[in-house]
Amino acid sequence: MPELLEGFAVRRAGSADPADPLLVLVHGLGGAGTAWSLLVPHLAADHRLLLLDLPGHGQAPPLPPASMTPRALGERLRRFAAAQGGGVHLVGHSLGGWVTLEAAAGDRDGVVADVTAFAPAGLWTTPRRRPPLLPTGQQFARWAGRLPPRVVTTRLGVTLALGATSTAPRSLPVAVVRDALSAIATAPGYVAADAGIAAAAFTRASEVTVPVTVVAGGRDRVLPPSFCRREAAPAHTRWIEWPDCGHVPTWDHPAECARVVREQVDGPDRG
Repeated sequence: MPELLEGFAVRRAGSADPADPLLVLVHGLGGAGTAWSLLVPHLAADHRLLLLDLPGHGQAPPLPPASMTPRALGERLRRFAAAQGGGVHLVGHSLGGWVTLEAAAGDRDGVVADVTAFAPAGLWTTPRRRPPLLPTGQQFARWAGRLPPRVVTTRLGVTLALGATSTAPRSLPVAVVRDALSAIATAPGYVAADAGIAAAAFTRASEVTVPVTVVAGGRDRVLPPSFCRREAAPAHTRWIEWPDCGHVPTWDHPAECARVVREQVDGPDRG
């Protein structure tokens, strides 16, 4: 069972050697710590990994809506990083990427070593609004959950379910597909977190002093390049855009994502 710390459900994976770097992985809206399942094997041998469930996601209990904004979650993440002894490397995806940036912006004590953000939300001037008649991701996942499992995992079913988030959904393991749909369908904090995303933007780029890497997908249909803006990121950000990549780079290119994380963790200023 995961530990409950600062409102996060925490699972430990990877190395047990205290000399190895400590990475905290923060998933996106409607996900859970299990969303990193394709990335973890590439890092586990020589990194200590903490896989978080955000409040109201996975096995973490929900919080009041006011505590579910990206900034509030970032403050909570910074406190969590401080409790680990500091020097923590933050890795986030989508909402989780925004949350890691907020944690770094609020860091006055050096507890955050660096940030790697995959397709981070919040780097926009105007938030992307969902058309009123279009179902939310959670509504769609719940609809898919009422279908027979054999239908959801067919080539057509997987394409319909995850075609907006991956450029190659039919190559994903069935367990990844089922886990993703189950996590989003059952997340009680989805609505509050979604509202927090839609109501704001990341505006504290100038306060981030640690190294930052952003990976954006050229074929991201959730946050297209026009909504993931370089100028909204910290000025010193290393910006990487992969043309053949969707909204979840760790699904489309897990080995390459691991390489990017390693480059960040082993940056030139840390040897």
